[in-house]
Amino acid sequence: MLIKAILLFLAVALPALVIIKSSGFSTKRLQLFLVFAGAYLFAMTIIHLIPDLFYSKEDPFSLGLYILLGFFLQKIIENFTSGVEHGHVHQHANFSVTYLLIALSLHSFLEGSILTDSLHSHHVTDAEHAQSSSPKILLGIIMHKIPAAIALMALLLYKMSSKTKAYMLILVFALASPLGLFTGEFLSNGHVLPEKYMIIFFAVVAGSFLQISTTIFIETDPNHKLNWQRFGVSVFGAMSAVLAQVLI
Repeated sequence: MLIKAILLFLAVALPALVIIKSSGFSTKRLQLFLVFAGAYLFAMTIIHLIPDLFYSKEDPFSLGLYILLGFFLQKIIENFTSGVEHGHVHQHANFSVTYLLIALSLHSFLEGSILTDSLHSHHVTDAEHAQSSSPKILLGIIMHKIPAAIALMALLLYKMSSKTKAYMLILVFALASPLGLFTGEFLSNGHVLPEKYMIIFFAVVAGSFLQISTTIFIETDPNHKLNWQRFGVSVFGAMSAVLAQVLI
């Protein structure tokens, strides 16, 4: 668990540090990486997270409702984040740094909270599958966090004159997912909440992943015309998730 927490922290802290030290970054490369990460996250949600949920004893209709709830909850969070979690940099947008950090940290906390292996093992019948589920999801979250960290750092540097203060705020965001991981582990292993509520929580987060990944697809092709380069990258991202599911 400690290794996961460190990786989650570094996935934000290191890219933000690179932005501070560099004179700029390639928007095109960032967009392509974002498409890859979005495709991986989307595929992993479809082929792993959602099927994993339906291994539980909960009513499938209720689980579907909670997934929808997570989808629209993430849409509300997005209203305060200016799309930063999608890797978008809107430097001319009027935003509050406080609300932005709170919303992004909440989103990041929810991501980290579903990485506990004990949560997966509660409702997956195959023990080997349960133990290997978290690393696959961890990889998707890390890839999703890197462009988000770059976008947030660029926004903070635009908004604030002090690079040190901007980076300190980034570190607050970086700690949110590890905190979510530790909280999820405590709630799950400590039996603080009944198993039913942990599964509901898991479904809500799965819905938020669907919203994030599908929004990435929509916004990278705003004219609804197929960009073969981005399409190829998205297929590669989805196939990477399939390979991870089969091999890891």
